[in-house]
Amino acid sequence: MNNHQIKERIAQLYTALQFCSEKIKTFTTGERICINQERFQWMHILENAEAEPRPVSLDLERKIKEVTHLAVKYHFKPYYEDPFIDENEFNLIAERK
Repeated sequence: MNNHQIKERIAQLYTALQFCSEKIKTFTTGERICINQERFQWMHILENAEAEPRPVSLDLERKIKEVTHLAVKYHFKPYYEDPFIDENEFNLIAERK
């Protein structure tokens, strides 16, 4: 993944977590931990390209995609904005998925 794709992924994970916190409780505590582990590993990779990613399981990835679609459907705006991507860029990313 290039840096732009990594930032898109970080934004997607961030929004999924925020949607779960603020709107519809979807993820278990363990799933939230796994999502945060992947998110922080991508942040680490931005600083150290040799680090290995820690992707979530396929089942959890499916849930993340479902939540991402719900966030787009309901025009969800997180209470705290993601520091890695601007709002317009995320909306374009989400619409493509």
